[in-house]
Amino acid sequence: MRFLGVFALLGSLAQAAPLAAIPPAAAPPAKDTSKLLHSLPLRFEQDAHGRWTSHGPGFAALFDRRATVMRVGDRVVSLSFTGSNPEARFNASDPAKTQTNYFVGKDYRSVQSFSRLQQTGTYKGIDVVYYGDGQRLEYDFNLQPGADPSAIRMRFQGADQVRVNDRGEIVLKLGTGEVVQNAPVVYQRVNSKEVVAVESRYRIAENGDIGLLLGDYDRARPVVIDPAMLYGLYLTGSNADAAVGVQVDQHGIVYLAGYTYSTDFPLGSNGYQLFPAGANRNGWIWKLNPFAPAGQALLYSTYFAGNLDVDLRSFAVDAKGVIYFGGTTLASNLPVTSNAYQSALANTNALNEGFVAAIDTTQSGTAGLIYCSYYGGSQIVTINGVATLGGRIYVTGWTNSPDLPLAGNSFQSALAGGYDAFVAEFDPGQGGTSSLVFASYLGGFLTDVGRSIAVDQFGLIYVAGSTLATDFPTTLNAFQPTNSSAGDGFLTQINPSAGTIPYSTYIGGSDTDVATNVLVDPATLNVTVAGYTYSNDFPITPNAAQPAYGGNGDAFVITLNINAQSRPAELVYSSFYGGSDTEITYGLTRDPSGRYGICGYTLSRNLPVTAGALNPASSGQNIDGFMALLDPNAALTYASYITGPGYQVASGIASDSSGNLYVAGYTTSDIFAHGPTKSDDPGNIDVFFLIVAPGAATAANRRDPIDVFYEGADKLTTNPLPRPRQAER
Repeated sequence: MRFLGVFALLGSLAQAAPLAAIPPAAAPPAKDTSKLLHSLPLRFEQDAHGRWTSHGPGFAALFDRRATVMRVGDRVVSLSFTGSNPEARFNASDPAKTQTNYFVGKDYRSVQSFSRLQQTGTYKGIDVVYYGDGQRLEYDFNLQPGADPSAIRMRFQGADQVRVNDRGEIVLKLGTGEVVQNAPVVYQRVNSKEVVAVESRYRIAENGDIGLLLGDYDRARPVVIDPAMLYGLYLTGSNADAAVGVQVDQHGIVYLAGYTYSTDFPLGSNGYQLFPAGANRNGWIWKLNPFAPAGQALLYSTYFAGNLDVDLRSFAVDAKGVIYFGGTTLASNLPVTSNAYQSALANTNALNEGFVAAIDTTQSGTAGLIYCSYYGGSQIVTINGVATLGGRIYVTGWTNSPDLPLAGNSFQSALAGGYDAFVAEFDPGQGGTSSLVFASYLGGFLTDVGRSIAVDQFGLIYVAGSTLATDFPTTLNAFQPTNSSAGDGFLTQINPSAGTIPYSTYIGGSDTDVATNVLVDPATLNVTVAGYTYSNDFPITPNAAQPAYGGNGDAFVITLNINAQSRPAELVYSSFYGGSDTEITYGLTRDPSGRYGICGYTLSRNLPVTAGALNPASSGQNIDGFMALLDPNAALTYASYITGPGYQVASGIASDSSGNLYVAGYTTSDIFAHGPTKSDDPGNIDVFFLIVAPGAATAANRRDPIDVFYEGADKLTTNPLPRPRQAER
């Protein structure tokens, strides 16, 4: 079992630090995004007298058997453990790759540094482990089976006042500032389907010692630690700003994109387009390293704008830092490149037309624009989904144009209904009209909408969306060859080289179902689709995280093995996620452990959340965002509201190699309790971005910190989003 404490060694309200800044008056303006969270590991080393120390900008710490003494600014605070073993020894682990060198006058010293320091046997069966990053010192109590947690007694000295507030946090008052140590939150996994919270709280004794009180728990089982919010920021302009998605590469570099109506949206100085073309709806792109030193986090940013609205709807990123994106536009002056397939708007009826583009974010200015082209016909063309492979751009969407440009081995050469989905493949390496290498309609007699697209390592394309058609093209090996209602989701696999559909199926139950996202597991080639459903008989597997329909519309995740050739595809996994009202899914990711992360927004006030959720309850006002992590081999791993006054929408989610979740969206109010503050314009829509470590590891091996509670703030509300009862285009 572990309990964890956190000290802020250096803080700012513009950072996603778990503790209040010292002093609060030092917080920068909300639009100052330069001072971001440091994540260099804290270094522990022995001084010339053999004492263990740690130090960095603005702080120093000394670890003694009697107490841990910290200097923060001009204040000194000590933490001691009353009744602890005076013979408990320190041992360091996880040595750094480089040593620390000291040049003091003519004296030179080189010492080995470590990222973890453990005091063994602090109490009987209880060790204390120190670690952290460059700004936080964190400590765990590691309890062996049978150890008595009531033996732990903490004493803080050097503060003007020590108290436990009404949220169960330890508050140390230091002059005009405060240091806050979060309340303990622990839970246990009883079996693969059940997670049980363990009641826990601090208690201050009359002599000033602080103890830990636990409710009943199984001492033979491991305890799972609650998640940590590792990072958070707002991107705010004077008008409405929104993110449509988030991606993270293998190096932890984050890519955000969306749209803005602000002419002062925060940008750096290296973008392709540094100023908007007007107060229209303009696209924007950000590339950042959230854990870089202050002033080095923003790596690339740009507008992508025209003389009328530019609606950036989807994007993908490759390993070289090239971002591929698309959407719809009314602008007649997009920055088309010389290798564009279509250099001008195809329609003259002031109708939305598709566009695709690629920008190399490692290049500054105009040199970064690799490709930009319109894609349209005489009627509406909307691009909703973008994917990439080998520098090519794959898109899907919907159109009512009977003259949509087609190319290659199209499997459907004509518009089948009022609105059809479509799929297209662009190769920026081939100039002009040759750059459109494949394009085809995809649909039946009634409305079909392509919403998401993926491509596997073999160049096969996967499209997910929604259809009202009873004659949507399906294959003999379909999981669901016929429609079940007036509106179903669909999944279609396409071989663009052969111009064939190897696999296609409906997905749904007896009411409306909408597929919004698709991804492919490169190892198994299983295909996962997420979306939302109003069908209480949607197909669900026995290992579902939530086997029962929640109410008036739930999110869903479904995984199919579509490689079977002579039988319907195997249903690998399927689950609901939702409360008694509507959930709309906008984002899907798969982490290295095979768990599925989803996000979107909810109207439910009883959304299933897990112990340690950043927001365990709705603010009760309008619409809330949500994020959830579903494990096909266990129960619901993690789920939380994203909430505050007004409304919040989580529009994109991604995961990194460590299983951290990256979530982006938009909000009208403050949603971080101890992190950055939103614009002081209440009700204005701004971008939010956060990184969460969802606490999936057991207490025995977890190293992620518990460092933030996530709360709403007192802000005004605005009108809620429309409730999408029918499939949206």
